[in-house]
Order: sequence, then C-alpha cells, then structure tokens
Amino acid sequence: MKVRIYYEDTDAGGVVYHTKYIAFCERARSEIFFQNGINFENDGFVVRALQATFYSPAKLADLLEVKTEINSIKRSFVNITQKIYKNEILLFEAKIKLVFLKNWKIATIPQNYLKILNEYS
Repeated sequence: MKVRIYYEDTDAGGVVYHTKYIAFCERARSEIFFQNGINFENDGFVVRALQATFYSPAKLADLLEVKTEINSIKRSFVNITQKIYKNEILLFEAKIKLVFLKNWKIATIPQNYLKILNEYS
C-alpha cells in the first residue's frame, strides 16, 4: 500500500511522528480485507504484541510503501511482519502478533479470512 506523508503526519521539522508508522501499518492491514469486501462488523483482528524498529525518518511529501508478510497463522493468531520503504530504502519494520476476536472474545479465524491471509504468506 502506498502512503503519502502530509503535514498532519509530521512535527514542526517535517519529520514523521513515530506513532504514524504504526498507523500506516494498521491501514495497510485493514485495506487487505476492505479490498476483499470484509468490513469487520462484529469481529476482527487486534494487536496482541508489537515490536517496532525505526531505521530512518520519513519526511513531509515522501511517498512510502507498506509491505505486509504473513509469517505464521495459528487457530486464533497471526504473526506478521510489516515494513515501510521509501524508494526501496527500509525506514521501519514491525513484527506484530494479531489475535482474532468475535464479539470481543478470542475465536477461530474464519476460512474466508484465512484464504485472504494466505495470499500474503
């Protein structure tokens, strides 16, 4: 997913706030499902754990790319790596463990969701 950096994403010096990288990753994960017609009404994935590494800052007007890779899928959990690049230069990396919830309780990931996730394995 491509992301353009706007003024609202930056500090007074034009450098992207650290929390925005996590938000960009969230958007990219959500977009995977939105593009497949899934809008998460009474279910969805939430972050259980996140390890973030910042390599280099993004700045105002940069065009970034968020890449998502599924590392493993369990009954109710998904481990993923998301990386953010600018012109193929790695700026940020997050290792994320997601848990699937249905009606706010941990549940088995539905088959149609697994099919979508497997495309990123």
